[in-house]
Amino acid sequence: MGFKRIVAATIALAALVGGLTLFLIFTQVAVLGEARSWVEHTHDVLQANAQLRASVQQAEDAERGYLLTRDPSYLEPYRTADAALRDEELTLAGLVVDNPTEVAQVRALVDAVERRRQIIDRMVKTAQGGDFEGARAMIAGGQGRAAMDEIDACAERVKVLENGLLAQRTAAARNTQGLTLGIGLTVSLVALLTLTGGVILLARTNRRLNRAIVEQRESESARAALRALAQAIFDSVPDYLIVLNVEGDDRFVVADINPALQRALNVTAERVRGRAIDELLPEAPAKRLINHYRRVRAGGKPVTTRDEIPFPGGMRVWESILAPVPASDGSGDRLIGSIRDITERVLAEGRLREAQRMEAVGQLTGGVAHDFNNLLQVIRGNLELLQRSVAGDERAQQRLKNALYGAERAAQLTRQLLAFARRQPLEPKVVNLSRLVSDMADLLRRTLGESIEVETVVAGGLWNTIADPAQVESALLNLALNARDAMPSGGRLTVEITNAVLDEAYARTARDVAPGQYVMLAVTDTGEGMSEDVRARVFEPFFTTKGEGKGTGLGLSMVYGFVKQSSGHIQIYSEPGQGTTVKIYLPRSRQPEIAPAPPPAEIAVDRGRTVLVVEDEAAVREATLAMLDELGYRCIEAADAQSALALVKSGAHVDLVFTDVVMPGPLRTREFAQALKELRPDLPVLFTSGYTDNAIVHQGRLDEGVHLISKPYAKAELARRLAQLLPADTPAA
Repeated sequence: MGFKRIVAATIALAALVGGLTLFLIFTQVAVLGEARSWVEHTHDVLQANAQLRASVQQAEDAERGYLLTRDPSYLEPYRTADAALRDEELTLAGLVVDNPTEVAQVRALVDAVERRRQIIDRMVKTAQGGDFEGARAMIAGGQGRAAMDEIDACAERVKVLENGLLAQRTAAARNTQGLTLGIGLTVSLVALLTLTGGVILLARTNRRLNRAIVEQRESESARAALRALAQAIFDSVPDYLIVLNVEGDDRFVVADINPALQRALNVTAERVRGRAIDELLPEAPAKRLINHYRRVRAGGKPVTTRDEIPFPGGMRVWESILAPVPASDGSGDRLIGSIRDITERVLAEGRLREAQRMEAVGQLTGGVAHDFNNLLQVIRGNLELLQRSVAGDERAQQRLKNALYGAERAAQLTRQLLAFARRQPLEPKVVNLSRLVSDMADLLRRTLGESIEVETVVAGGLWNTIADPAQVESALLNLALNARDAMPSGGRLTVEITNAVLDEAYARTARDVAPGQYVMLAVTDTGEGMSEDVRARVFEPFFTTKGEGKGTGLGLSMVYGFVKQSSGHIQIYSEPGQGTTVKIYLPRSRQPEIAPAPPPAEIAVDRGRTVLVVEDEAAVREATLAMLDELGYRCIEAADAQSALALVKSGAHVDLVFTDVVMPGPLRTREFAQALKELRPDLPVLFTSGYTDNAIVHQGRLDEGVHLISKPYAKAELARRLAQLLPADTPAA
């Protein structure tokens, strides 16, 4: 029994000790739990208090950003902060509901927040109504600052009160804990078990700490990803980006430039980072940029500018947007610039304007050319027909000669206008310019006179080109005459022909030129040269620097139009006192040159062939019939294509059809020619027109197999063209 009692006592003692130990453990845990709860409560109150203050500050920052930049994107953070305020106010009020003193302090804070929110709301709505100045005036009034000061004061009182409560509660917890620890000192087992409980609590705390560390790492990883994304955008965007730090009031230091700008300026970021603008640029451009930076910083909003920047390859046009980035106190401490190279766009706009101007000139010229050349044909034809009537009368013959000269000059003006507008009918052939220039050398020397030395330089292995030989000769003669006028006291004219390649880089900066292989014809004089302003206008029609009555201003315009119509390129280089060089690039042809036809022999008359003349203008038709009669041809006439086709279908004998291109009636000239080809495949057709429009000319070139004599034409020219189409062995009717 004694053993049993000892065992029982031991068990009872063990139970008592165990019970005391359990009591002490539970008491300690409760005290610690309550203390931890109050600490967490205080943390929640302080965090809610700080979050409410931060949301008000976010709303105010967004409002300031919107008012300063007028950028609507600032309204999004404002709306987010405004929407969060009410929830945060309720959260804070709910946390302090157990303490009347804190309830009063929180109510005062919420009232101050509501007043500030209403002030911000009024400013935003005023700015959204378009009155940004009124909104900024409200800022200057100081109501917002006063409200924020009141919010800060209220928030601070809440913070102090909550920290005081925490101190009181912590002191009470410490007293209770001391009592329990004093009792625990008498029982070693209680200490051991308390230590065990502490280890358990420490393990739990460690787990929470580990979770917090993981969350912090994840947050840092997210921030790093955002920074990497921003850097990737900065590095890959094609626009040029620059970031400037503002040190003091006048020092603007390059913080960074993106790779696109590094390539454009041919510099590395390391070379310019940390250096001020006035250290990187010469004094004049640096001063201009610094003044611009000051204006942008003072204005507080983005500014867009457009500038022409000289580069080794030529002028580039840059369009830039520079914006200040304000610091937290509202002062600008950084500028961010975005630059875009719009050179190609500006060139495209210039080409469009040039094309529109060319189209307007072409429409005007085409509208006038047909009727005007018809009138000139009547005048010229009748003047030539009068020559026999005044044979032997020298005075009358001289007057006829003068009248014919005037008609030819008028026709030349019309041809030059059509050439400038790229609407003249070309007859391109494969030609080697070395032969053509050699044939013209004597003509150039006679034309320019003995005071001007003519030199020709032809490169070996010269390519063939495709162009209208007559127009090439005319262009070369025009350039030579201009050179002669620029060398009144004599000089040297050099004509150079060589192969040339225009690459992609050149084509991007030049106007209306395709990269590829060309044959270059350059005409250089040692004359007076011209200024940049004159050089910019030399190809304009009717622009001339010669005295009154000494030039029409259409020579270079005609050359320009012919070159462009031939898919070529033309450039002019000149400086005052340094002479002038005009370079013409005509496209290369890989086909062999077609040997030029020998000069026609003496044109005989009285062939007795029959020509069907199709012309709607009675006066033109009458003059043409008379000229053909003097040349010995029989004539049949028709006023339109439908009547002419009926004559051919009726079986009338016709050796050649001589028809105008543009005529009224239901049957178009091209359809008329096709019908003739089906009826009489061997019947030659010679077209004539003052302006061909698009009937037999496409892309500025005569259609394949088409023969054309342009109005006004001379009787001798008509005779040659008829002889070419009617061989001598063709039997007459």
